Amino acid sequence: MQGVPCGFNKVTLHTTKLIKKFKDSVCPFLVRVCMVGVFLITIACGSENEESVMNTPTPRPTPSTFEELIELGNAMSERTFYASAVKAFEAAYQLNPDSPEVFLLRGIAYNKLGEYKLAIADFNQVLRMIPEQDEAFYERGSAFGNLNSVNQARDDFSRAININPEDPRYFNARGFSYATTGKYEEALGDYDKAVLLDPTFGIVYANRAVVHAIVGNDEAADKDLLLADDTGIGSDILKEEVRLIRSQRDSYRVESE
Repeated sequence: MQGVPCGFNKVTLHTTKLIKKFKDSVCPFLVRVCMVGVFLITIACGSENEESVMNTPTPRPTPSTFEELIELGNAMSERTFYASAVKAFEAAYQLNPDSPEVFLLRGIAYNKLGEYKLAIADFNQVLRMIPEQDEAFYERGSAFGNLNSVNQARDDFSRAININPEDPRYFNARGFSYATTGKYEEALGDYDKAVLLDPTFGIVYANRAVVHAIVGNDEAADKDLLLADDTGIGSDILKEEVRLIRSQRDSYRVESE
């Protein structure tokens, strides 16, 4: 899974928190970068879609076994009915409270709903049962990131990478955590590893284009914008943000001289 887009209002909320957190330690043009970056990492790590009255699941026969409830929860998650997925996984938990699968899947659904503390509690339980579960570290890192606990997020992404260095999502997520704290060389290194593992992972090209623009690698940024387009991730919004980063970057340099 390489993610689905999220709601704009929630992205804006996360952006505001990031700007407040880092504004004293970065150049002014990074305010725009935070807006791009938070949007992109949300796409990479999952969405926060909510169910509406007009968008309800199709009724189906009531499942009665653990396996049927897990199947139902997964089906609801695939259709972005995350609240319904949580209910299905909770019912599965009642039948088998010792299953790490239930905690992992329910935690992922909580993550999608924006219930990050509940998600972290579920991932903690998974890791008590299976200490080397890389997906639980990755998902818990995503939840920490959404709570603006960047260092904890990065630690979890690193643990996921140590367990399974073949998953490009882990490098993309850690690369973003580096970028948000101004560690651009480390971010680029992780993005490079991600696209080596999966050259079709378009969100990485978008994230990497932003960092290249920040550090002044304009040719590389343009190349990544084209690669993002080729993979279906590119957008006019992304291109405009990169253009604004360059403009603000150049203005900052002139003011500093």
